[in-house]
Amino acid sequence: MIRLAFGVLIGCALDGFVPREAAAQVPFSLFQPARQIEAAKPLARDVTGPPAISQRLDGTAFFVDDLGHMLTARHAVADCARIVVSKEGRAVAARMVAQATTDIALIKVPRTLGLAAVFPRATASAANDMVFAEAYDRLKPMLAHGGSLGNAFVDTSLRDPEHLVLRSNVTFGTSGAPVLDSRGLVEGVVSRRTTIDRVLAVDAAHAKSFLAAHGVRFQEDDRPQMSGTASRAHRAASISARVTCLQQ
Repeated sequence: MIRLAFGVLIGCALDGFVPREAAAQVPFSLFQPARQIEAAKPLARDVTGPPAISQRLDGTAFFVDDLGHMLTARHAVADCARIVVSKEGRAVAARMVAQATTDIALIKVPRTLGLAAVFPRATASAANDMVFAEAYDRLKPMLAHGGSLGNAFVDTSLRDPEHLVLRSNVTFGTSGAPVLDSRGLVEGVVSRRTTIDRVLAVDAAHAKSFLAAHGVRFQEDDRPQMSGTASRAHRAASISARVTCLQQ
């Protein structure tokens, strides 16, 4: 699920690109966030207009090793003129490495900005397990209020061979966010919403196979990466960042 804004693109040199904390999160004053809508599909809105009109799509990505590789939703970084990763007041250019047939993509920045995610050796999510997934830009205000143990539940009433099905009300900007279990391990990558309260995430098994196929040495462990009462929002903030796709 990604956020989109559009406007006239003027002088878009990356140098000096410093994200804001407000809704318009790149320094293009003519870019304003579009109205949020509900959609039972990937939330990449198609905004059309004259050739001079450009559009910006905001999502979430997370680090998977110490070399700057990141996972995100494929639809959040498809057909970009530029990809920019922003975290804690810094913004760096990213390049596309690979796209999967499922809705995930591998991008790379010069170096990892924070911690690398850890995947479980074996998926252990069960029905009604509480998990956590949120857009990177929503994490800071959440942390200001103490964080969160979880904001979604695993739904096994619908079986999907490639996806973890969640009951969640996450919205725009969450595409590509990690789904964290109670141990702080990544159980999936947020893809799209199918109903107002049901979200699909590409599961950890498919994400790991994709990374291995492209030579990424990710971490696996079944031991907790955080205490049982710690905020999963803090863990998410440490491994993730905003990803912005600039299209023309």
